[in-house]
Amino acid sequence: MQNRVKLPCGLSTGSGPRFNSRGSLVTCSAAFCDNEATHILEFVPREGNTERWGAYCENCPERRIAPAAEVDAARERGSRLQVQDFDLTRLPLSDEHWRYREFTDEERAEIEQIKVGALVETYIKPGVFEWHPPTDKGKENPK
Repeated sequence: MQNRVKLPCGLSTGSGPRFNSRGSLVTCSAAFCDNEATHILEFVPREGNTERWGAYCENCPERRIAPAAEVDAARERGSRLQVQDFDLTRLPLSDEHWRYREFTDEERAEIEQIKVGALVETYIKPGVFEWHPPTDKGKENPK
């Protein structure tokens, strides 16, 4: 399982630039996905205060969103069957409260800064990274 990284703008993603197997710079937030993040998953509660849940790749199967009627019908069918191993977490997310969107210009600009090396991370502990401009320390003392 990969580390969780919170970008400077507050988005939760997968492993940071130095800590993923593909070497991509900002990965999908899904546990076992190393694809590059391209979209934001958002939750819209009834009160209307949209919450960003993280950055995901477009095709991540764990984050499929379906029409609310389809999700409700699947939930009702599972309840009717009363199967002990019926797991609501395997249902798709309802489009009544969940949606995907592409990065905003500000989010995309921050991702681009990370890609070109203008922002680098320092690992603090699992899921906690400190973001800053690169230093020239490595060039002064080559080993």
